[in-house]
Amino acid sequence: MVVRPSILAGLSLLLVAAPLALAAQATVPTPPDAPNPATGAPPRDSWAAEARPVPVNQTPSQVAIFDEGDILRSGARTLGEFLLAELPAQVQSQGGPGLPAQIYLGGSRPQDTLVTLDGMPLMDPGRLGQDLNEVSLLGVTRIEVITGSPGSGPSGQGGTIALFTGRPTHAGVSGDLGGLGGNNGQSQGTATPGYAWEGGYLRGGNLSAREDQALPTDRPYRQVANFLTLGQTWGSAVWRVAWRSTSFGVPDPYQEVTDTLRIYNPARASHQRSDTGQVRLDWDLGPGLSLEASLGLSRFQHDQPNTGSPLPTRFEGRQTLFQSALNLSTGPRSGLSLRFEGADTRQDGDVDPAILGAVKGSQIALGLEWHFEPVPGLRLLGQARGTRDRQSLIQGNLETEVLRGTGHTLRLGVNQELGDGFRVYAAGGTGRTAPALIEQLRNSQVPGAAPLRMERTTFLQAGLGWGRGDWYGRLESQQQTGRDLIGTTPGGPYLNGDRVRVQGTDAAFGWRQAQRRGLEAFVRAQEARDLNAPDGQQYRTSASQRRPFSAQGLKGFMGWGRVRVDLHYTLQGHQYSSFGEGAAPAATNGLPPLIRATHVVYRDLGLAATLAAGRHWHFILRGEHLLQPKTTADQWVADLREGQNDAYLIDGYPAGPPTYSLEARYRF
Repeated sequence: MVVRPSILAGLSLLLVAAPLALAAQATVPTPPDAPNPATGAPPRDSWAAEARPVPVNQTPSQVAIFDEGDILRSGARTLGEFLLAELPAQVQSQGGPGLPAQIYLGGSRPQDTLVTLDGMPLMDPGRLGQDLNEVSLLGVTRIEVITGSPGSGPSGQGGTIALFTGRPTHAGVSGDLGGLGGNNGQSQGTATPGYAWEGGYLRGGNLSAREDQALPTDRPYRQVANFLTLGQTWGSAVWRVAWRSTSFGVPDPYQEVTDTLRIYNPARASHQRSDTGQVRLDWDLGPGLSLEASLGLSRFQHDQPNTGSPLPTRFEGRQTLFQSALNLSTGPRSGLSLRFEGADTRQDGDVDPAILGAVKGSQIALGLEWHFEPVPGLRLLGQARGTRDRQSLIQGNLETEVLRGTGHTLRLGVNQELGDGFRVYAAGGTGRTAPALIEQLRNSQVPGAAPLRMERTTFLQAGLGWGRGDWYGRLESQQQTGRDLIGTTPGGPYLNGDRVRVQGTDAAFGWRQAQRRGLEAFVRAQEARDLNAPDGQQYRTSASQRRPFSAQGLKGFMGWGRVRVDLHYTLQGHQYSSFGEGAAPAATNGLPPLIRATHVVYRDLGLAATLAAGRHWHFILRGEHLLQPKTTADQWVADLREGQNDAYLIDGYPAGPPTYSLEARYRF
């Protein structure tokens, strides 16, 4: 991989900063801590909504935070499994373990949402939107979901999902060991030991898991994940070095899935592997002044069969990223953050074996973030980021530039505390972003395809939060409109031209008494409308697929001494689909056929009972997808389940069957 000057400059900064950090004597700043009247929960800060940690009741963002307890009780191995239960109607999965899961955060496209790990983007250049089931949760102790572009860092226009790894809980040796068994061939073992000393720590882990696919296959789903993290404080500087590796073997027997043809192949499977490394420096330069700098490397390897093919295709993507931020406190109620970033990305090949060659892209970005509290209770936020993008195709020994342009993200927000536990917040802005590299590579194989231009979006968010005592509530809404969005025509190339508007509204009301008991009810309404289509046809294009009109549900927990029981129930309503009920409609006014509003709903019920047996042992009994029918291969081939409630979440792919498991964890 060619490393550009922006990356070299970032590495040089890290090397130069090391000896200087040894001489500094100031104290590394701690995150702010403040009560959170909008949730009624203990004080919680967001680490990803802004450049610096901020209490969630002070930032004009829609932030959902999940801690280590939420993750462990869920039993989820991947980000897709976890968010499928936590964000119904915004995560769509093909059903069985390891099969693709994509995020439609706030109704936006999968490629509009950025996934980060400890601040570094995890964006596989071979995917049009990160597959959430290829992101392992081993070692992850915190998940933040931020709807809408937060503006700090290379954020997507739809939002950010930020993952954070933890450190040892106390000095000396600590960690946990776990084992799990259950029906459908479930077995899993985990180990996450760590050792902490004054000023530093070492932590690592391994997860090995397997489970039968939803329908019988020659081999089961398999996952192996490893990580290692070393942290050390020298004076006022904190260094961190991290490495992660994950590999997946995913049976995918659904070789051909259309309304008229289905081919079932139990030997068909894909394999993925990713390796990431990061070096990070957090350095307190003096009162009110700090520096962050990090360098990351990642590689994504795939052996995956294309739709209709029994044999896998090999393709690979790589990334080098540098990020730095200079944070300045300009007063007791104001602050400024300056960012500089650089990225080199390359993708070799595609899942389609007919697409040859490679594509590479480079980006340099400058960002500015400013917050100001003119009076107590009123907080203003401004974020701006400008980019310089260059993308090139590589065919043989020939490199051809296909895009050179500038992009930006602009966002303004306000948060106002109203008293009596109420607050209101709003944010809006615009964005201009480059096409995905995989879109450029696929277009290179289509003769006469028009050059792809930058995409443009505008977005607006508003929310109302309330909390008094043990009670809390929220009402949030967002809208995003895109112009020059890149889409396809059936059998044709990618091209600019789409004008799509997505909007959604969430409401929740709950009650919580510490860790003893709690209950929350929520409802969500959303839509995606293709503004290119004529009236009456705006929901019948591919731009509107896989966004259920509505979702609602309940989740709660109850504790009795050492026992805690968690329960969740969700109902996802009708959605736009290209399969299912009745004969396929014909094309209208040149629009592709088959897109319709279904009358199928998807209900999901799950529970977990946790027993704390002494200081060290925890036992968790889980049941998930308890309302889903078990489909056989013959039923799938004969299309007998299509159009039935709860039988599938994505048209054409059966939902995962009910699963039961018992996990034992020993924490030391």
